[in-house]
Amino acid sequence: MKTKLIGMILISLLTVSIVGCGIGGSKGASADSSQDAAFEYNGVTVSIKDENMDNVFEAFGQPETKEGDKPGFYYTFDSGLVGVSSYIINEIDEEKRQEFPDMISIKDENIKTSKGISVGSTEEEVKAAYGETQGVSIDSMNILTYSFDDYTISFVIDQTVSEIKYTG
Repeated sequence: MKTKLIGMILISLLTVSIVGCGIGGSKGASADSSQDAAFEYNGVTVSIKDENMDNVFEAFGQPETKEGDKPGFYYTFDSGLVGVSSYIINEIDEEKRQEFPDMISIKDENIKTSKGISVGSTEEEVKAAYGETQGVSIDSMNILTYSFDDYTISFVIDQTVSEIKYTG
């Protein structure tokens, strides 16, 4: 129940940030915001802005699970520590079909953002790296969301960062 509530709030925050209201996030791109959209895993750079799922599969290998249907799928990797939601366009025309990452969820403490934040980092470390932002509180958790031109990074904090979400 708590996970579904967090998911619904993150979707709501994304929707609000897309329409430009800026609740729960700091708006605007910094000079290195494209770099912030990516992280490295197994020597492969994965970005929420990737134009297809090739880097995701190269970094994480075969998915452990694949759920969903049209217009996209939800894959899990690394014993569920990484989840990737995809979106498919041109699914009828196989030659023009494209599947790209739409959301990447990270619960693996070994994966760091471009600014060195990972699962286990403190709220103070997140704010030092990304700046102040108004968070959303749920029970004992706080969700800090940073909105850039075409993606967001959200940090779910339950004493320390417990999950990082990149959303395109």
